Amino acid sequence: MIVLKKKPLSNEDFLRHVRDYLPMDASVWNTDEKGKPCSCAMSTGMVEHHFYRFDAEAMLAASHAIEEVALEEANGFLLATMQEFKYFEPHRERYWQLAATLRDTRVIAKGKRPPRHGHLKFVATNHKALAPFWTVLYRGHHCQALLIGRQADGAKTFEHKRFDGFYTFNPGLIARVRRDIEEVLAGGAWWMKEFERLLAIDRTAKRLDAEFTRGHKAVESALRKLQIAGNRYEARRFAADLEKSLHRLKLLTGQLPNLVSAAHSRLAA
Repeated sequence: MIVLKKKPLSNEDFLRHVRDYLPMDASVWNTDEKGKPCSCAMSTGMVEHHFYRFDAEAMLAASHAIEEVALEEANGFLLATMQEFKYFEPHRERYWQLAATLRDTRVIAKGKRPPRHGHLKFVATNHKALAPFWTVLYRGHHCQALLIGRQADGAKTFEHKRFDGFYTFNPGLIARVRRDIEEVLAGGAWWMKEFERLLAIDRTAKRLDAEFTRGHKAVESALRKLQIAGNRYEARRFAADLEKSLHRLKLLTGQLPNLVSAAHSRLAA
């Protein structure tokens, strides 16, 4: 008898699940090196480990996609942080189903815990480190997936909230985020250090990408001048303009280790 080994969850499969739940008016934005929304992400294609700005509907669609993967796998562990337990109510029946299917299902939030139902576990917390986060974390025998977002605005109603976050299928990264959540709940940590670490790397990568783009445009502009200006644009001026662009890029790459570690230093202070 041949046993077919299940493949890990792919980005394409995950996004297909997301689209099944995504309303037409939902939005996901790319963010720039300062964390500001800058363009539509859904039209260009989304990738794991990349930070986006999600509206509430998009956040729920990605959450439901991971929950659906967990139900299809029918094994393992699922953990969700939902800010406040009042946001759990619309998803109650789905989580009853998850608890009946998986080995362990937990919901973490602030406020009065809902009545116990079967194997579904509710964990109440007032910890400020978890208060702004919406998380769905799943670890199964074959598939792992994580969606985590931190609220980026002051909206009080869930439908108007915006979240900065990412998704991943990497087991090691998922394990580190789970450990951070558990350490916060146990009182051993005061911030989500893996989230902050990845955010710092994402901002740095986007800053570097923006500098590459500026440098590329500067080189193209210099080449056009060299082509059309004739003797009015001497080769040494072209070389100087090129050197200026490369120097800016060299300065930034030299600062990369400090840029990534800066977030750690600020939070540890």
